[in-house]
Amino acid sequence: MADAAVAAIHPVEDRRLKVGGLVLVIAGAAAIAAALDALEKRQFVALSQALPATALALVGANLLALGMVLMAVGFGSARSLRDPRRRRAAALQVLFANVLALALLTGSALDERSGVAAVVDERWQVAMALAGYALGLIAWRLWRRSRRHEALDADVAMALDPRPPVLYLRSFRDDGVSLLAEQGGALRRRLMGALRLPAPEERMARILSRVGPLVAIGKPGEPLPELGAARLYVAHDQWQQKVTELMRRAALVVVRVGSSPGVLWEIEQALQQLPRQRLVLALLGDGAIAPELVARLAPVLGRQLDEALPQPAAQGWQLLSWRGNARRIGGLVCFDAAGRGAAIAVQQHSAVGWKSLGWGALFGAGRPLESAWQQVFERALPIRPQRQRHSSRALAVVLALLLGMFGAHWFYLGHPRRGWLHVVLIPVLMASWFLSIADVLRFVWLDRAAFEARWDARNIIRRE
Repeated sequence: MADAAVAAIHPVEDRRLKVGGLVLVIAGAAAIAAALDALEKRQFVALSQALPATALALVGANLLALGMVLMAVGFGSARSLRDPRRRRAAALQVLFANVLALALLTGSALDERSGVAAVVDERWQVAMALAGYALGLIAWRLWRRSRRHEALDADVAMALDPRPPVLYLRSFRDDGVSLLAEQGGALRRRLMGALRLPAPEERMARILSRVGPLVAIGKPGEPLPELGAARLYVAHDQWQQKVTELMRRAALVVVRVGSSPGVLWEIEQALQQLPRQRLVLALLGDGAIAPELVARLAPVLGRQLDEALPQPAAQGWQLLSWRGNARRIGGLVCFDAAGRGAAIAVQQHSAVGWKSLGWGALFGAGRPLESAWQQVFERALPIRPQRQRHSSRALAVVLALLLGMFGAHWFYLGHPRRGWLHVVLIPVLMASWFLSIADVLRFVWLDRAAFEARWDARNIIRRE
């Protein structure tokens, strides 16, 4: 079954879909550029005069989204459109492109240089700004939901990556919850929950991909898997047997310790069956640890337990401050070859107040978590993790189209000399632009095997 699923994810390439998708991407980008140019340069007497440019931008967004979908299927990097989950994901991605285009158009119209801003009074400008933020939030949630439709099952993930997996054990209560969504009062937690910020599991899935594919038991009855670990769904009377089996196979077992005592049995099994070096305990979030877990871990960890516990979140007026909010938002407990535990703090250095509503909300907890895991890799991990470099032809094509003059696609693929050649040739009658167009055609024309043999960064690493 896993082999059939792998074949469905990486089907035979279709050159017609690749070329057709490329044509749609170019047409869509050109339409969007023309619409934005019209909104910026033309002076409108009435708001209705901007409707043709708005319609052109939406047409461009649809062409661009459809082109990307066709290119992904044509390259064999996505499931065939015959797969119902892939069709739903594609539909959500097209809807995402439309909503995002409306959000960007709203922001562009409010720019002082825009011809639309002159015919919109201040009250409508405020309403348009609020609508733009709401559309941006909707677009973000549509994109994340489309990714959940495309999430791999654990069997498929392990078939694609033959390395021993990393087993992630946690309470289902912690699924999909951001660390920032657990902080502050009820109103703030509701707001953060509505944003659907990335959960620690997502970040750990990327970090631990250096060790192996991250897999977890899925929550029974959930309509879509959460982003992060690849899910494996088993019957209620079989989950303990499956967890034990995965523990024996796993290169590493990560247990998130939380407020629910539901992971107690899993912690017991891990402590009894695993060499301590293959176990990492993650204490993350503001919730108090369940008393049953404290009673079990205190004799094993001793003072390391206190050193890994999160510090209380800022309250009241402290939430409004821009500095001084550095605190420990959790810790990772790893073990050396002798079984001695070491607590590594996950330290949040940026503010958690109003700043967390911006980019800090998306990435603020990611860097401290990655830094802590890097210390785990250096101190205790029995295997040497390696950063996996995967080159995407679709991304290489997009980089060549948008930034090909600067050789961005070659720098991405690990060929800096070719990239610098493009930079040097910029003044020479736009030679680098013509070279990048030729590169686009080559990337589209070649199949996966030929592309990887000539330009994939993984092969460069092997040759070195």
